Amino acid sequence: MTKHRDLASVVYEVSVGRTTASRIWRTVVFAGAMLGAPLGCGGGNKKADTAASDKASADKAAADQAAADKTAADKAAADQAAADQAAADKVAADKVAADKAAEDATREELTKRPRGGNGRPKGRGFVLA
Repeated sequence: MTKHRDLASVVYEVSVGRTTASRIWRTVVFAGAMLGAPLGCGGGNKKADTAASDKASADKAAADQAAADKTAADKAAADQAAADQAAADKVAADKVAADKAAEDATREELTKRPRGGNGRPKGRGFVLA
């Protein structure tokens, strides 16, 4: 009980501002010794810690899930980029087709005869004899 009181006094002194370095280091060593001491008074066999293996398997599962998520995100980004490229190609092809149609219409307009159709005139015309 006196050790806990001693620890409490050190904590209080640290919070107030009056402390000595040797007392802090003794407290740290004491706390470390408490952490390293066995819990029971007898030897006995300690069962294997399944929490560590469960944590390791959970970490591996989380890492696998993260890798799968990253792969899925990369695939989705690649699919989106391919779709954007296909849309850009389609727009470019439509523009080329529209330009060609406009050029053909302009050429047809320039070659059109003033009276009648594009071919030779049909029907009667003026006959000078």
